[in-house]
Amino acid sequence: MTPDGLEEHFYFGGGTSTNITPVGICILILGCLAILLVRRKWLTVPFLVITLLMPIGQVIVVFGAHLSIWRFLIFVAGMRISWLAFITRTDPFPGPLNLLDKVFVGWAVCNAIAYSILWSDTGAFLNRLGFLYTGLGTYFLFRYLIRDRADVIRVIRLLAIVAVPIAISMAIEHSTGRNPFAMLGGLDELSNVRDGRVRAQGPFLHPIVAGSFGAVEFPLFVALWFEGRGNRLAAALGMVAATVIAVTAASSTPLIAYACGLMALCFWPFRRRMRTVRWCAVILLIALQLTMKAPVWFLMNRVAAVIGGTGWHRAELIDQFVHRFFEWWLIGTRNNANWGLDMWDTINAYVRAGVEGGLVTFLLFLSILVIGFKRIGGAQMLTKDDPNNERLLFALGATLFSNAVAFLGIIYFDQSAIAWYLTLVLISVTTSFVLEAKKVEASPEVLLPLRHRTLKVNKQSAPARPVPTYRNRLNV
Repeated sequence: MTPDGLEEHFYFGGGTSTNITPVGICILILGCLAILLVRRKWLTVPFLVITLLMPIGQVIVVFGAHLSIWRFLIFVAGMRISWLAFITRTDPFPGPLNLLDKVFVGWAVCNAIAYSILWSDTGAFLNRLGFLYTGLGTYFLFRYLIRDRADVIRVIRLLAIVAVPIAISMAIEHSTGRNPFAMLGGLDELSNVRDGRVRAQGPFLHPIVAGSFGAVEFPLFVALWFEGRGNRLAAALGMVAATVIAVTAASSTPLIAYACGLMALCFWPFRRRMRTVRWCAVILLIALQLTMKAPVWFLMNRVAAVIGGTGWHRAELIDQFVHRFFEWWLIGTRNNANWGLDMWDTINAYVRAGVEGGLVTFLLFLSILVIGFKRIGGAQMLTKDDPNNERLLFALGATLFSNAVAFLGIIYFDQSAIAWYLTLVLISVTTSFVLEAKKVEASPEVLLPLRHRTLKVNKQSAPARPVPTYRNRLNV
């Protein structure tokens, strides 16, 4: 038993028996076949559709390891990538890792090491192995599949389409109190009710993560609208679906994240002066801290008093986290359950990073957000004459900001983490191809007239073969 009577499976993963329905087995088989057979650019379709719509509670337990459908699909996709890499001798990765990729890896590895040392338990070690497998596996699978702007837009359009059945099911659940996704297995049929309101959750494990999924994706669907007529139907459906998901979850965190994402989009006219906007926000927070009787994070309690929710718990959690710095700064703490009422529930991604991994893990998690914003801002400064990429980058910034706000009241502990990893990959890829394009345009070699450009030739290489004509191509 762990502190305060919490069972070990709360921290290390629970359940010792397989829990998967025949429907789940059929979907898993179809998903594996699709991943093995479809073309590379369509490989994200079966992976995202199945992992987001299938409840994560469906697992196959093998020697204590919980193999969900999500983890099976990562393995199958990895096998296909390995086949392409070693059999056909093609490069499996589209380009070098950038700073955002490296910091993400550093955060995941540091979290796993600190957590394993903190608990010094076999269950904790296996739990972190699973965390590394799903986190890094999903991230680099997306990093391999999403290579250019066309891939980015294709994935956003797919997210918009996937959001539609989730929104429909959550609307039905909100009105009937029964979850349609329960028929797939791994979920309770009866919905959560608080203060007389049904809190819909769809295929996710909790209404807050369900609502947050829709809330943080809304800015991306707005950007999709400006990609042209071929994308506007999907964009409109996605925006409506994201709104329905955020509202029917009946939770304050998704509503606040949705409002913050929408507010961020409204700053589009000030996109050239975002540094000034950021400093104004910092000065405002400092002024509130100096004038309020309680710390500034207790504003969450006041907001929750208006729209509902457990704002006091979230504010008190941050307060205890700050005042008990020396308890967790080294490698985290196992004593947070004794910080106060319900403090075992570290339902805050920032607090969870520190409690699980100490100060280094906490700073690396913050660095993911900081570097993401910095890359978006740096790339956006180079797109003043490219409105399409400028809008896309601004929407990615709004999505990242919405996630940063949502993290104050939630952690992504189910398949909602897939959308978070995907957001980081979209930022990494989009900023990379924008920066690379501008480097090519600014290259002195490109600026010279064609007759003055030099052509580098390897003297030791064999002479080029003549290009076959139309007549002898059949014999080549």
